Amino acid sequence: MAKIYQQYKGKGLVMLGVNVAWDNEASARKFVEEYKVPYPVGRDSTGDIGRRYQIEGTPTTIMVNKDGSLYGRSVGAMTEEEFQKSIDVLLNQKGK
Repeated sequence: MAKIYQQYKGKGLVMLGVNVAWDNEASARKFVEEYKVPYPVGRDSTGDIGRRYQIEGTPTTIMVNKDGSLYGRSVGAMTEEEFQKSIDVLLNQKGK
């Protein structure tokens, strides 16, 4: 994801990481530091984000259109190819 973020961040991609309430916060911080995650990562300490987007397992990828509507979701790890294809579709949508 970091590679794709670097590739697309100047083309309109906004990427955020969320550490959901039931995940271990210390482990999440260690992961962000160890892998030098280049995009913002925040903590969902109340569980509101997890409930709103119906996140039941991690990793879960939520894709949102430019207009803020839900485009898609993927539970489990996505391959680089799958993720890049989804980003290409999202960034090339007309009128959104």
